[in-house]
Amino acid sequence: MYQLRKYQQSLVNESRAYIGKGFKGVFIQSPPGSGKSVVIAEIVRSAVNNKKGHVLFIAHRQELLKNIEDSFKENDVDLSKVTIMSPQRIKNRLGRLPKPTLIITDEGHHGKAKTYHDIYEYYKDVPRLGFSATPWRMNGEGFEDIYEQMVEGPSIKWLIDNKNLAPFRWYGIQTVDRSKVDFKNLSREAKSSAEQFSSDATIQGDIIKHYRKHAEGQQAIVYAPTVEVSQLIAQWFNDADIPAMHCDGKTNKNERKRIMQDFKDKKFKILCNVDLVSEGFDVPEVGVIILCRPTKSVVLHLQQSMRGMRYRPGKTSIILDHVGNGLNLGLPTSDFEWSLKGQSKEAREKGPPCIECPSCGQVIEKSEVINDKCPACGAILLEEQKENDDEKNLYDSKPELFEITEEDILATKKYKVKQPLSYNYKIAKAKANKKGGNPLFKLFGGLTIYRKQGFEEEELETFALSEGVDLQQVLRAYRWALKKSNEQQEENKNTWQEAIFN
Repeated sequence: MYQLRKYQQSLVNESRAYIGKGFKGVFIQSPPGSGKSVVIAEIVRSAVNNKKGHVLFIAHRQELLKNIEDSFKENDVDLSKVTIMSPQRIKNRLGRLPKPTLIITDEGHHGKAKTYHDIYEYYKDVPRLGFSATPWRMNGEGFEDIYEQMVEGPSIKWLIDNKNLAPFRWYGIQTVDRSKVDFKNLSREAKSSAEQFSSDATIQGDIIKHYRKHAEGQQAIVYAPTVEVSQLIAQWFNDADIPAMHCDGKTNKNERKRIMQDFKDKKFKILCNVDLVSEGFDVPEVGVIILCRPTKSVVLHLQQSMRGMRYRPGKTSIILDHVGNGLNLGLPTSDFEWSLKGQSKEAREKGPPCIECPSCGQVIEKSEVINDKCPACGAILLEEQKENDDEKNLYDSKPELFEITEEDILATKKYKVKQPLSYNYKIAKAKANKKGGNPLFKLFGGLTIYRKQGFEEEELETFALSEGVDLQQVLRAYRWALKKSNEQQEENKNTWQEAIFN
């Protein structure tokens, strides 16, 4: 039987408590690599200990079904009291399967599909648990029609700090234009990104060169947008005398099994695939991930980029990001907000092209810039604008990859009025470290000058105390920003009056 870690036991206890209180649907979120199958196996073992207990376990891929069955065996689960099937097979057997006392859906974010809904409706009196590292959908739909409560596991940063996940180093292109990719859905993402790919071009940097530079000799998993591109990348590696194989969902079952086993046995270095090893594939020794498939799906992004972060003493995962996913969606340690509620398009997608004012630190939409001046503080933006406009196309020649850190990601974020000062101060410090300047002046320049947000002295005192900064410096920066904001308002008022009355 498994010995659960403290955070895993907490997930079991919290979900069990909600079900005990009568909630019919509970969603359990826990990051990739946090031991989700261990938690599921313990919940199932407990559920079938009851004489009448029977669990229906749903997963959409054979790899997931096989992995969970192995986990159940290792945790001494009575398999005669568990039905382990894909949603399609379950739907075709409704009325013939043993009635469950608990339904568990692996990768629960897939549960919005009609097949799952038909199962849930048929067993509407049966409580259900959904498990996912990433409760998020590209179309913004929420999960409140399926689940009533969410139990959240620890953050990825906490898991790294406590040696439950391996640390990572992320290398990518520092400026990215992804305008040629159609991000409407996953199929269009793949098709449109593949259309930009040809045999005499690479995806933002030389894949072979950067593998040799950052991960020479190590096993690596390559994520490609389509079968054709995956096969082409495998050919490139083989032509460079680096043994590589391609595998995808349509590969013959026995052949796929052989390729996967050969990879686990380290008979070749590079496994090129199309989404196949995003879910349910565990190769703990692999620490190198090569991203060649641009996406706006946070689910796909984290599942793929974190596939090499299974913990081993002394291990550091290497992510070679040739498509700008990290800069656009964040690094694994970025702050991700999970919710059962749906999200608007504005909340899901990045806004229009922006630049950052070097004077006040405000990130400004380019359409707001008039006469090369920052609309917040009046500083000249010509050089800054030119620098940001000088971007590489997604499939440009062969630019270099640079290491990208969490600070790089923070430095690109906008200040948020609804977030506390401490949250925005992290962004201000990152901007100051990247481009210079005083983070306090950047902070209040962005929030007070541009966003017109005011603060009470008591709030500023609390902020200064929590962040360990001198209160007088905080007050000086805020008063400067307040003065600039008032001057700007007065100037705008005069301009309006002149336009109306003159």
